[in-house]
Amino acid sequence: MPNRSPLISIVVPIYNTEQYLDRCIESIVSQSHKNIEIILVNDGSIDSSGAICDEWAEKDHRIKVIHKNNEGVTIARKTGVEEATGEWICFVDSDDKLPENAIQILSSQIRDDVDMVHGTIKTIGHKDFRYKHFGEKNTIQYSKVLLKDYVYWGPTARLVKRSLFDDFIFEMPKTITEGEDIIMNFRLAQKVRLVILLPDIVYFYVWRMGSAVSNNRFLNKKYRRVFFKSFNESVSFEYRKYLQGAIVYFLIVKYWKIVKDMIKKVLPFWSENHYEP
Repeated sequence: MPNRSPLISIVVPIYNTEQYLDRCIESIVSQSHKNIEIILVNDGSIDSSGAICDEWAEKDHRIKVIHKNNEGVTIARKTGVEEATGEWICFVDSDDKLPENAIQILSSQIRDDVDMVHGTIKTIGHKDFRYKHFGEKNTIQYSKVLLKDYVYWGPTARLVKRSLFDDFIFEMPKTITEGEDIIMNFRLAQKVRLVILLPDIVYFYVWRMGSAVSNNRFLNKKYRRVFFKSFNESVSFEYRKYLQGAIVYFLIVKYWKIVKDMIKKVLPFWSENHYEP
């Protein structure tokens, strides 16, 4: 029988999101699943985010606030996991929010043989992500659907068993500040025994308009070299032969995105709806 009331540790990395933070934390403390601890990691914010965290901690005993120097989202998540006491970890970005029953839906699927429960994301302000696979997946199956972008590359909208996290999961060059999520999740994917993919919406991703093309780190040759070296080091020797096709697909799609963004920098009229593999 599933364990329906486990302690869930919700880790929220925070950096200068004062405009959205109250809404995010409100959605977490209002969860129908009450057995949660909320770890707010203030990663050196220079706005009022730190003060907002402290105010919420005074109102809800389940909230723990960590103030630290700015080191980036990967180290902030690692810090939160290290402080967590729950058996399961849930990441929430500080400018997003959860539907009220998100943790209840995810935790209801917990079993002894399951290492991850993955729900669906609803995008607010932009087109939705297209999910294509549901049901139970083993290590190889989940790694493939992740690399083929059939499930969300980010670390949110899921519960992950805390015992899966070790130093290697978060170990990557500090210069990798874009695409770090897929590296972390790919490493996790190769450690899971069984993943449950659900069609239920458990996360609201709030799209914020920005100059993604002009700030795309992958347009820098040195950055690409560092990223793909770290990605290649993430492929387990044990599973490499089973994942070759999915890895090739991932690299083709990633490089096509880079080429397309290069073209858009020179040709601003390049359509966002242009064909993508």
